[in-house]
Amino acid sequence: MIDRRLGQDLLGVWDFAWSLVTYFGLVAAGVASSVNRYVARYRMAGDISGVNAVVSSACCIMAISGLLAMGLTITLSVLMPHLFGARVGENVREAQWVVFLLGASMAVEIAFQAYNGVLTGCHRWGLRNLIDSGWHAVTIAGMIVALVRGGGLRTLSLIYLIGIVLAYATRMVFAYRVCDGLKVRLSLVRWATIKEQFVFGGKTLIPNVSQLLLNQTVSVLIAATLGPAALALYARPRSLVLHANTLVKKMALVLIPTISSLQSRGDLEGVRELLTSAVRYSCYLALPITLVLVIFGGPIMVFWMGPRYGDGWLPAILATGFLVTMVQTPVWPILVGLNAHGRAGIAELLASLCSALLIVLGLGVFNWGLLAVALGVCVPLTIMNAVYLPIFMRRRIGLNIGRYFRSIAVAPVVHVLPFVACLVVSRLVWSARPLIGMAVGGAAGAVVLAVPYWRYVLPDRIKDWVLHHLRRVLRLIGSAVGTDTAL
Repeated sequence: MIDRRLGQDLLGVWDFAWSLVTYFGLVAAGVASSVNRYVARYRMAGDISGVNAVVSSACCIMAISGLLAMGLTITLSVLMPHLFGARVGENVREAQWVVFLLGASMAVEIAFQAYNGVLTGCHRWGLRNLIDSGWHAVTIAGMIVALVRGGGLRTLSLIYLIGIVLAYATRMVFAYRVCDGLKVRLSLVRWATIKEQFVFGGKTLIPNVSQLLLNQTVSVLIAATLGPAALALYARPRSLVLHANTLVKKMALVLIPTISSLQSRGDLEGVRELLTSAVRYSCYLALPITLVLVIFGGPIMVFWMGPRYGDGWLPAILATGFLVTMVQTPVWPILVGLNAHGRAGIAELLASLCSALLIVLGLGVFNWGLLAVALGVCVPLTIMNAVYLPIFMRRRIGLNIGRYFRSIAVAPVVHVLPFVACLVVSRLVWSARPLIGMAVGGAAGAVVLAVPYWRYVLPDRIKDWVLHHLRRVLRLIGSAVGTDTAL
């Protein structure tokens, strides 16, 4: 809607502003990630004083970090014309407001992030996701209304800021309700706890820096070299891939407190079994999504954004390049739960630095296009996830690498082959009308995919839940038919 109502250049400005303010998240130093783990650990031990010390210490750090992020926001918004005025051009004033409002949103999110860790540390993922999705829906609805009524980027940014404030206020209220005995007091802040949180958070911060290099730094380089319009072309297919990765990542986050609990009991075999099972499930999730983007990425982009965005190679390269990363996503929360994510984070940082160096050389020296940029982003990260991570897990938890790869890859690949055949055949048959081919191939593929997924993938408790509700529906239908017949 931004593209069609405000134009491709302003869509690029929106992406560019997000890329800049996301850096402010680094001031939190990854401390909020420690709340999740330590709340789960202390609650399992029945130590509410430990919970209060962790949350109070984290809130103190996060409040200071939020103020620092707000100061950086004001500074960057003032310097925008001097730093990026030549590239942004006539939209520089709008860019200033967008950076200021989105940066303020980031500052609020940082300041109250500890309460998010309380909800997840108490294993209340359903409540946390309900709050997130509910306020996201309200925010998106407000943005749509604003665009329809002629609003610009600064209006969208203001609506997003209001949504963030309300969402974190809701999280804070429910954190006190789900965690009995929770108290946040300045008197409960412990310097030893703060030190422990900074050490833990530093390990978490390294992968966050890696993600910034892969996403935000590359976006800034594209905007600075090729312009905001080129960034809009690159960011849309990348966003599809990142949304798919987010689906896997959000499901994998529940592993952090679970792994922490297993570690506290010394159950290393349970950690290995959970790792293999989680990565196999992420493979089942990621493979169909990746295949759709590879085979029908171009038509999807045309349908979504218009003919200017219809290069099918870009979503295909990004989806294929991020496949291994998506599949290995559960490894990271497991390492966080074990408090063993430092070295793996450094390896990811080195891979991201290689990607950033390739992009700098490609755009600045070799005049690369967006396809080469996508390859430069994906290749180093794929090598790190496919080679280094399994070796590291073998050393850390005694993982059998051969058995691990057979367990996570063979069954998902075999089960997804009929789905691939349906997509490829429909793409060839309806080559002139690819959207129809995607609809037919997707429907046929979903049917053939449902059989092995039902038999081999879904847990018994989910199948029992589906069958139970299906029987209820059939009984209601039968009762209605019987009543009608009697009448």
